[in-house]
Amino acid sequence: MSTEAVKVGLLGVGTVGGGVLKTIRLQQQKLSERLGRPVEIVKALVRDPGKKRTVELDHDLITTRFEEVLKSDVDIVVEVMGGVEPAYEYVRALIEKGCHIVTANKELLARHGTELIQLANRHQVQLAYEASVAGGIPILGVLRQFLRTNDISSVSGILNGTTNFILTQMEQAKLPYHEALKQAQELGYAEADPSSDVEGWDALYKSYILAQLVFGEALPLNQARRRGIDSLHLGQLTLAHELGYRIKLLAQATKAEGGVQLSVSPTLLPLDHPLAQVQGADNAVQVSGNIVGDLLFMGKGAGELPTASAVVEDLAYLLTQRFSPHPLWRERQGNHGVGKEGTWSFVYLESTGLQGTPEQILHFLNLGGVSIAKQRIQYDWANVLRIGVIARGFTDEHRAALQRDFGIQTDVFPVISRGEEQDILGAKGREVDGKEIHFGY
Repeated sequence: MSTEAVKVGLLGVGTVGGGVLKTIRLQQQKLSERLGRPVEIVKALVRDPGKKRTVELDHDLITTRFEEVLKSDVDIVVEVMGGVEPAYEYVRALIEKGCHIVTANKELLARHGTELIQLANRHQVQLAYEASVAGGIPILGVLRQFLRTNDISSVSGILNGTTNFILTQMEQAKLPYHEALKQAQELGYAEADPSSDVEGWDALYKSYILAQLVFGEALPLNQARRRGIDSLHLGQLTLAHELGYRIKLLAQATKAEGGVQLSVSPTLLPLDHPLAQVQGADNAVQVSGNIVGDLLFMGKGAGELPTASAVVEDLAYLLTQRFSPHPLWRERQGNHGVGKEGTWSFVYLESTGLQGTPEQILHFLNLGGVSIAKQRIQYDWANVLRIGVIARGFTDEHRAALQRDFGIQTDVFPVISRGEEQDILGAKGREVDGKEIHFGY
């Protein structure tokens, strides 16, 4: 075994950076045996050198100046500082110097990955990013293996543990959104500014990375469909559950005739769907391949040690592999924001000043060409009427007419079925014009 250490620089010693330090120290013997060399942290860039941290670090290794990291004799730099700036500037400079990079920064990759990969190839350095998607689930490595034999048609899943925890608490504990968010913040699942999580950005960044890996291209971020959970409330979750579904923030990357589609949206999943069973802060990724079929991967999607585990695995992998150019990423323009004609949706209607009966509203929808498979109607103590229907053919014209003629506010969510219309219609109910309709007064 060589006595010369692998010299590692660290950009950021927050939650994940501290976890990386702990993991390297805990697994030092195993890493040394696997790599044939010990691993040594030689520089750590921090914003506040006096901040109390969960892991001890020698004072002479800490710096607040990136130039000291750049000038140090490092072999690999681990970037876990987050955000686009100054991380982008730092990573560029390190690649140009010839340093291998391991990063957990999904926003950086989603916004600048195409450029950084080209730059890394030009300078013949590795850019590894397993920890950027789904934390401790080694999904990127698994997908690389599948791509050797499978044509993958879609990668979808629950890619944000914060929002999944919030939705779980809303459903199970009947907490309003803001109370569930506060609980997530108190437990450390959500940041003080949770906007990236609850507005769907975090999951979109991860979907973008998955699409680039699997399909070699993705839509620009501004063309992907993105909706978070910050406007959801208990009434919607309750009616969805009564209809046999659970709302999850579902991220999807699919290959269709029109190109790659990216979307992040609260979506109704049948209660027995594998992704509907994922609770708390866990993540899950479902992969569909032409040979392997559907596979589901579950695990901790965030946190100190799961993400650190992925970072250190990337670090070890780079040191045991010879350089080979990374497949280039591409962005392809397109307009893929419209769902397929005839797909089912969950239409949620709510009114406090009803100008008609529930029967009149449903009759209006029927006359307007909206096919309704299931429905539930609910009045609460404040005389708020809520109607939830599984329907297709609902349009913006229907939405405007309901507001104008009945004083009803509407919201529409996608529905994932099991592929057969009968699965949505169910086995009960009465048939009207060839369709089964359920009544839940």
